[in-house]
Amino acid sequence: MPSNHHDNHHHRDQENNDDAVTNDDDTFATTYHAPVMVKECIDALLDCQRGRKRQQQDQQQQDQQQPLLFVDGTLGGGGHSAALLARLGPHDIVLGCDVDPNALDTASTRLSRFMNHDGTEMPLFVPVECNFGDLVTVLSTTVTHPHTQEPILKGSTNDGGGQVDGILLDFGVSSHQIDEPDRGFSFMKDGPLDMRMSGNHRRKQQQQQGLSAADVCNEFDETELQRIFSKYGDEPRAKTLARAVVKHRPLSTTGQLVEAIASVTPAYAKNKRNGQTATCARIFQSLRIVVNNEDGVLERVLSEACPTVLRPGGRLVCLSYHSMEDRATKRIMRDGTLQTKRRPSSWEDQTDMYGNYVGPPKPFRPVGKAIKATAEEVDRNPRARSAVLRIAERL
Repeated sequence: MPSNHHDNHHHRDQENNDDAVTNDDDTFATTYHAPVMVKECIDALLDCQRGRKRQQQDQQQQDQQQPLLFVDGTLGGGGHSAALLARLGPHDIVLGCDVDPNALDTASTRLSRFMNHDGTEMPLFVPVECNFGDLVTVLSTTVTHPHTQEPILKGSTNDGGGQVDGILLDFGVSSHQIDEPDRGFSFMKDGPLDMRMSGNHRRKQQQQQGLSAADVCNEFDETELQRIFSKYGDEPRAKTLARAVVKHRPLSTTGQLVEAIASVTPAYAKNKRNGQTATCARIFQSLRIVVNNEDGVLERVLSEACPTVLRPGGRLVCLSYHSMEDRATKRIMRDGTLQTKRRPSSWEDQTDMYGNYVGPPKPFRPVGKAIKATAEEVDRNPRARSAVLRIAERL
């Protein structure tokens, strides 16, 4: 799952003003990826407790304050990180994480002026190759300051003493991954039916570990394919499409999968949701989620990594594009768990005689309501249409 993401505050170093965020431009969009709701995401991150405090201080007080530390857990093309760095000051740090080596290379090139310096003149960007589900382990053991070689996160993060001021998670696939045929994410271009996020350029051998989308289509039975299409794609005709995939086996290319889908789906329908394009999008999405264990990774990062590494007052900012992602995000922010059995039986056990919650402390406080992209942004970047932004603060 890749990256994305948003005002006219400029970084103190004027050379960085070319990346200043405005309300209505595409400053942070590149051919690799167009980030979604950039201003909203960056505003939410910088509204963390220590960020609010900094805004109320004079310059001398700001210079004496400890640096702010943020994690872009889904770096992608680096759009959100670029926007965030443009509004940070000297000594502040952004850690950009991605499991895709191509994304890391692209973002590192784009943000190279923020890398490999001592941080005294401008904020520091540090690329980190890892799945965001492994944030706790990687950030607490392997990430060091490029100048001092000291761990950026000092001490254990498992004692409840989180040190990160904000985490951004964008659960969408980057435009580049979708547009690159040999990655197998796109139904618009023919290519190998792969969809493994780790990429197939620098990791030929490692890539062979784990199922590809072709493996899922060819080896899973019809019942399991139906479950996958329904659960992860919200596909209303999951049974029909599962049968079509089984009938067209073996499948090895995205084009062959599209043919299987087209065999039972009209090219156009009165309700666009039932047409070929929308159906292909749902089936490809469901396969991508399964191939990359996105639901398992999502649960790990939301319920374990984020509460552990965020400091009290730190912000969790999540962009979801699918109902499964948004449900999980909402549940974690509201209840602190993905377990759905909080009512009715256990709920009464966790309230006092007045109905006030007295159960285990919850890790987050939701901030505001879910935010959708403006019509203007959707016109510029159609993939923003399904995006839902949710914000929470670590308690």
